[in-house]
Amino acid sequence: MKRKKLTVAEQIADMRQKGITFHYIEEHEAARFLKYNNYYFKLKSYGKNYDKYNSTEKKGQYINLDFSYLQELSTLDMYLRKAIIAMALDIEHALKTQLLYDLSTNDAEDGYSIVEKYLSCGDFMRTKSIHDKIGKSAATDLIQKRQNTNDNYALWELVEVISFGEFIELYQLYYSLYPSKNNDFSSYLWSIKFLRNAAAHNNCLLNSLKSPYHVTFHKTRDILFEISKIKTISQKSREKWMENPVIHDFVILVYVYLRLIKSPGIKQSGINNLHWLFNERMLKHKEYFEKNNTIKESYNFVAKIVNYFCNKYRK
Repeated sequence: MKRKKLTVAEQIADMRQKGITFHYIEEHEAARFLKYNNYYFKLKSYGKNYDKYNSTEKKGQYINLDFSYLQELSTLDMYLRKAIIAMALDIEHALKTQLLYDLSTNDAEDGYSIVEKYLSCGDFMRTKSIHDKIGKSAATDLIQKRQNTNDNYALWELVEVISFGEFIELYQLYYSLYPSKNNDFSSYLWSIKFLRNAAAHNNCLLNSLKSPYHVTFHKTRDILFEISKIKTISQKSREKWMENPVIHDFVILVYVYLRLIKSPGIKQSGINNLHWLFNERMLKHKEYFEKNNTIKESYNFVAKIVNYFCNKYRK
């Protein structure tokens, strides 16, 4: 059944009907937020983190949910997405730098044969994907140049024209042929890609704390073992929150970032941003969430891990 579109005034009335209060913000301020900062469909999705009455005359209405709580969650989500994108971009650059350094010290690989293997095992679809980027990519000139030489790319050229997902496949192929105990982050990269894509498309992340997205994912044993060393996190808490795909993938993102990034300046900037986000900004209105155990517990779980990783892998 199609739903009726609502004006901003009707959206506020709809929230009141659903039990959402306006104790901390005037309705005209809420209307301005809905006009200029965030739209209703997205904002109300954060309500999934709240219970509803099952009986009495309030059946179906939210329990203890104020507009300002939704506003704050949407703002924190924005800051979280920005942090994810920044870290993911640094990781992608560091992975390419690492791969090409390992290539430069690998006498068994000339940089062309690995590309030939990569392109040939894709049943020409990988080559087609590259050709489809002509006119849509900043690397168009390079793609056209190599198209005239039967797509004879060197590895250091190919990494400039393929997407992050395609790069992950290339990265995994290289380290399957030339294993490295210290430099292979293959098992973590699809989690990072999922989270980066979600953040880049402005998908909500903090609306799935109580009811996670139904996606299939494989928990990484190394991460679970690493978290088990944190004495202030119980096994029950670890098992519960690492079942959440967004939390699982964010923990991996932070872990890989702090282990992979070698530039002191970039790494410290990332640590400073994580510290500000989790130890300052997320606590700015902590009183809003005192009665929501889901939000409090998930925050405490992730904040402990972030602070532990930042201290352990600071250098």
